[in-house]
Amino acid sequence: MHLADRGYALIALTALLAIAGTWSDAPAIALAWHWPALLLLAGLALEGAVLRRTDVQTDIETAPRALLGREQALAFAFHNGSSRALDIEYAPLVPRGFEPFSEPRHVTVPGKGTGRDLIKLLPVHLGAQTWPPLPARILGRYGLAWWPRTLPVSHQTSVAPDTLRAPHRRPVGAPTGMRPRRVVGAGSELHQLRGYVPGDPLARLDWKATARAGRLITREFSEDQHLDILVAIDAGRFSRVRAGPLDRLGLYANIAARLAEVVTPNDDRIGLVVFSDRTLAVCAPERGLPAVMRIRRTLEHLEVQSAESDPVAAAVRMRAMLKHRTLIVLLTDLDDATVSAQLARAVRLLCPPHLVVLAGVRNLEIAQLARRPARNWRDPWIALAAEEHEWRAASQRVLLRRLGAPVIATREELLERAVFAEYEALRRSRRV
Repeated sequence: MHLADRGYALIALTALLAIAGTWSDAPAIALAWHWPALLLLAGLALEGAVLRRTDVQTDIETAPRALLGREQALAFAFHNGSSRALDIEYAPLVPRGFEPFSEPRHVTVPGKGTGRDLIKLLPVHLGAQTWPPLPARILGRYGLAWWPRTLPVSHQTSVAPDTLRAPHRRPVGAPTGMRPRRVVGAGSELHQLRGYVPGDPLARLDWKATARAGRLITREFSEDQHLDILVAIDAGRFSRVRAGPLDRLGLYANIAARLAEVVTPNDDRIGLVVFSDRTLAVCAPERGLPAVMRIRRTLEHLEVQSAESDPVAAAVRMRAMLKHRTLIVLLTDLDDATVSAQLARAVRLLCPPHLVVLAGVRNLEIAQLARRPARNWRDPWIALAAEEHEWRAASQRVLLRRLGAPVIATREELLERAVFAEYEALRRSRRV
């Protein structure tokens, strides 16, 4: 129980009357402090008895599924079973999968009604999230004290990877002027008919067209390009580092889920591997909506592991799993120089025959420390350490590029766009 302003006012009045009665010889004034004290005690007893019979229930009104990193509306609903209005102050506790709130909230609930407090909720971790009970306090009937109450909440929210946010705009061409085109090859779709050239396979002769034209006519087919893509996510301890509002694991999960939505319209197959010191999850490459849903269900259960990552073991598993040439997108930390040798070994294991694209977040805070002007005696040493870290990270990226692996290292808000652009460029250049 915590006294409210009216309760403190009665205590102050009791103290003043008691002091006045001590210095006064009048019996009426000497006993006057009994009245506010008696009023306070009687009011508190009555408030406590009334609140014990007051029925207050709490509910969470929000979508059962939240998307990682995307804000959504939430309402704490308080149902009042009594006939009078209630003033409630509560701490808006949320599961660990959401951004916490630091300040208590206040809501007024009408008698025999429901009061709602609307806030914005930001999911920051994947998985099923169970809501904890809300610690609250209710103002008594006479406004003398706040009475504590723990309000149970029976609700569960599942946090899934985010989806593509395609803006509704007028279709425009590619800024580079490139457009899709047919390529002559050994596909199954007819591209054109042309005159016979010595060396053409006899099986490609179109005898009906030959009879109509009076000369040999050959069928040409368009070449189908269906890529195999495998997204490998590093879930080791370094993926706990923040990357904007999310940690790096959450950022990688969103990129993998959205990349699956990008590649499936091209009839490409996409799979998933999640690893730390061991392989945590495997989804073999598949086509279409089943592949997208399978990857999203796998990503929903990801958690950061406390162990060091072992990309070599993950590369061995991927090489054994893949039967065809595959584009492997490895989302990992590229700033940690201690794993540069392991990343290089993993790339050597995978390419050839596969093509590996390494992508990670570049920590700009360290680069800023290296260029920050010195203000005290520690700053030069901090700048030297940051510069050495930057040099090692740059050397690691150069080594990986020499091994034939494209490297993407950029800020977290640009990483997804860079990965999608690299996929489109490799597909157009037919490097996979």
